[in-house]
Parts: sequence; structure tokens; C-alpha cells
Amino acid sequence: MDVTNIQDNVQIKANKVSGTSKYVESFPKFSKSAKGNFLAVKCDEATKGETINWELSEAKTKGSGTLDEDGILVVQLHSNTQKITLKNGETSKVLDLTGLTLSPSE
Repeated sequence: MDVTNIQDNVQIKANKVSGTSKYVESFPKFSKSAKGNFLAVKCDEATKGETINWELSEAKTKGSGTLDEDGILVVQLHSNTQKITLKNGETSKVLDLTGLTLSPSE
């Protein structure tokens, strides 16, 4: 699935995420029965061999893990009040999703 199928104009500026998460009726690469709003972000540090752990607050499905070398994180969202925490050793970055619009199902 192309990233444009799940989101539109997503940008991260000063840890604040903006844009639109599109409602998806089926996302089999995420999970066999997955539907809802999703967000994909790329963490360049992971592509350089650094270990990046992530955690999604208030997750209804998988809420944490370690990024692989492609550095792409895809999470399922249920609210734009959720936060994504990225940790690289002692360094943490918290992504604020309140600027993200979650499109409703049609």
C-alpha cells in the first residue's frame, strides 16, 4: 500500500505532526483485519544503523517496538491526542499528533 493511501500532506515541524490520516477500510500489510486511521513516519536515524525504540500512547493494538533498518513506523490511531515517543539511547522525541486530522469512515 502506498503511503498516499493512508495519509495526506503529513509534516513534522518541531515535533508537531500535521496533515490528514485517511480512514482505510482494509490494510492487510498492517494486520489481516486492520481498518481505521494510520500514520507512517520515517526515522532517519534507524536507516543509519541506530537503534530506535518507539511507543504509542493509548494504543488499542501493538503500542511499542523497535524500528528496523528501513526506519519506517506505521501505527494505527484512534485519536489525535495520542503521542508517539521515539527513543535513541538517552535521547527521546515525543511527537504531538494534535495537529493531525483523522478522517472518519465514509
